[in-house]
Amino acid sequence: MAKFLVTFALPQESLLFERKLTRVVVKHGLTLGQLGAHEIAVFRLGLGAQDKEGFKRVVKELSSELVIHSGFAGAVRTLLEPGDFVLAENFSLPELSNWLGRTRIFAARGSFATVNEIADSAAKARLNSESNIIALDMESAQVAALCSDLAVSYVSAKMISDRYDEGIPGVFLGKGIRQMEDLSDAIAFATRMIELRRRLADRLTELIAEIGSDPHIRD
Repeated sequence: MAKFLVTFALPQESLLFERKLTRVVVKHGLTLGQLGAHEIAVFRLGLGAQDKEGFKRVVKELSSELVIHSGFAGAVRTLLEPGDFVLAENFSLPELSNWLGRTRIFAARGSFATVNEIADSAAKARLNSESNIIALDMESAQVAALCSDLAVSYVSAKMISDRYDEGIPGVFLGKGIRQMEDLSDAIAFATRMIELRRRLADRLTELIAEIGSDPHIRD
């Protein structure tokens, strides 16, 4: 039985975290392994949580104690920087959110917005002016709703990949390279993400150790 089910949208987000696992078995797109004393399963939902049926099947089969939804998010709050690990309070079980918010793992905690497509700086500015949102992503709301339906505990904890005043370079969105600046932006962002994937894996390891140290948190 896997105690923790860690979900990501894309394989690129989960790769370095999966490398931290021992006794790894991969079957049917699901990675099973151990992280210290904890049994871990890693499932990739697809962009926008496309594989909802697969997620529900995995949760039921593994009888997971806790779902940790992770990956990357775009900042809306002006003070957030790439590499900050943030807790989505509105998409986490309240009891868990309150307890984890008092730890030193997170750079910030607050409400996330869920969007249907990757947001540019203008879209982030609109959200910042309209509501008290710290970050946005494409999956947390759907994962939280699924976990509520399945009666399983859940936390959404993500790493900031892009600041409030920037977006994802167009080359990563299938827009190609139109000018030399597009190429330099893409190289800079790709270099940043290499480091952030490593940092995300480290923060998730810390989060699992923190939760695993207090069995009452998972009750």
